[in-house]
Amino acid sequence: MPWILDRYEEDFAILEDNKTREILEISRKEMPKGAREGHVLRIENGQYCLDLEETAKRKQMIQEKFSKLKFKKK
Repeated sequence: MPWILDRYEEDFAILEDNKTREILEISRKEMPKGAREGHVLRIENGQYCLDLEETAKRKQMIQEKFSKLKFKKK
């Protein structure tokens, strides 16, 4: 199941399942190096790993939606 890194709060990372909206709070120490808000994470062999390909797809999808809203005629 992919998780989205929503934010960091002190020593914790707050992850969200994009489909179910389930929230997961884990230790910041468990996060892979370089993980930033908006990154997609997967669990592999019991560890969180960055999914940079899925992150790029998600970022593109969000940008396209924003562009449609921004240039929508009134």
